[in-house]
Amino acid sequence: MRITKVECIPVSLPFVKPMVMSGGAATQADAVVVKIHTDEGVTGVAETGDTSLWYMGESQDSIMYNLTHVFAPHILLGEDPFNLERIVARMDKATRSNSQSKAVVDYALHDLMGKALQVPVYKLLGGLSNPKIPLAFVMSSGTAEAVEAEGRALVKAGFRALKLKVGAQSPDQDVEMIAALRRAVGSEVKLIIDANGGWMYHQALHVLRKAADYDLYLAEQPVPWWDIDGLARLRRKVEIPIFADESAAELGHVLQIIEREAADGFFLKIPKAGGILKSRRWVAVAQAANLPVMCGCMINSGLGCAVEAAFLAATAWMGHIEQEAIGPLNLYNVYDTVSGPLPNDLAKRPPRYEAGYLYPPDGLGLGVELEEAALKRAISPGKQPVVIAG
Repeated sequence: MRITKVECIPVSLPFVKPMVMSGGAATQADAVVVKIHTDEGVTGVAETGDTSLWYMGESQDSIMYNLTHVFAPHILLGEDPFNLERIVARMDKATRSNSQSKAVVDYALHDLMGKALQVPVYKLLGGLSNPKIPLAFVMSSGTAEAVEAEGRALVKAGFRALKLKVGAQSPDQDVEMIAALRRAVGSEVKLIIDANGGWMYHQALHVLRKAADYDLYLAEQPVPWWDIDGLARLRRKVEIPIFADESAAELGHVLQIIEREAADGFFLKIPKAGGILKSRRWVAVAQAANLPVMCGCMINSGLGCAVEAAFLAATAWMGHIEQEAIGPLNLYNVYDTVSGPLPNDLAKRPPRYEAGYLYPPDGLGLGVELEEAALKRAISPGKQPVVIAG
């Protein structure tokens, strides 16, 4: 089997409700859909999820360039799609960082291999370890009143863990928002806060000391990504567990954080790590240090979230903590994917989100089928798909 053609389609998916966080308010997901074709008629399909210069350092344009000018013509065309290790190594040699560009190739290749072997991707990764994945819904920063109302609705919908974006307002407003959410949902719901590196060290210390009264389950990336020493100092001064996200991208960063005892756990995004193959290595390092890992995604459609569903289903270590509910739930401002259809979604049958849980799809490959009509409607204004053929 050989790769014969790579299609790259830039898409824009508007959020029903903006997501407000320390990096700004996101209003649409600018993503790239990739199709990798072979000479045996098997095609792998994948989506990048939303791009973010401030978080991932990549844009829709940079991903399109890497795919169409570097990866497709010089690495993918003519290659056996099952040579995943070789392909990933060559992408790493060709470009520094650019993890999201590499990740979407990894996704499409996993989808292709699963389809060729007639199995779900989670079986390629070791089988079904977590058939039912508990989730923490990601809440946008907002007024105390809005957060209270949404928190109650989420608990009623079945979520037993909530993750609140902080850092977009003043530290005292953040504390007020945390207090309001705890009042609204009671003592049995796990509360997580995520500053996305939006606080200076003294602000993080101020908020976390005050927020200790509200029984926080963990605080994610309270200081900027480069301040690993700040993470370590905070961890020694507060009782709330500290998790690293932006600080932990490459495997070397994970090792540094472990060696400096700078975190009580990690937050993984599969595109941040560079794909499923690299994410497995990433989690193995955290597991070796006996540190839990929570996984999320760049906000994506039902097509994109199938990657997280397959990875979480197969990776036993990920069953020890709630995982992040984002993807299509935040894109469409819904609490599940079973109450009604997702309008204009890129997947005909998205993964099942229900009552605070994610269930991995059982279909071949990533288990979802691309909705071609929706894909055509979603093409980014002023941009065109690009096809690279051998």
